[in-house]
Amino acid sequence: MPGREYACGDCGHIFGTPEGEARSAHALMCPSCGSIDLSIVIVDHAPRIVMRAMEPAKASDWQRKSGGGTS
Repeated sequence: MPGREYACGDCGHIFGTPEGEARSAHALMCPSCGSIDLSIVIVDHAPRIVMRAMEPAKASDWQRKSGGGTS
C-alpha cells in the first residue's frame, strides 16, 4: 500500500512510495525520467462495496423443480 503518491512535473509519471519511506518530495526522484520536480497527489480511494441480502433465500429458490416437461 503506497504511503504517498507523487506526480512528476516533467513527464507526468505518477508513482507511490511505501509506508514509512521518504516524507519529503525533495528527497525523491521520478523513476521514469529522474526529475525532482514532483508534487504530492491526493488519492481518493473508492469505498469498499459490500453486498448484503435483504432477507434469506428460500430453499426452493435454488432447487430445480422436477417434472417440468423438458426432455
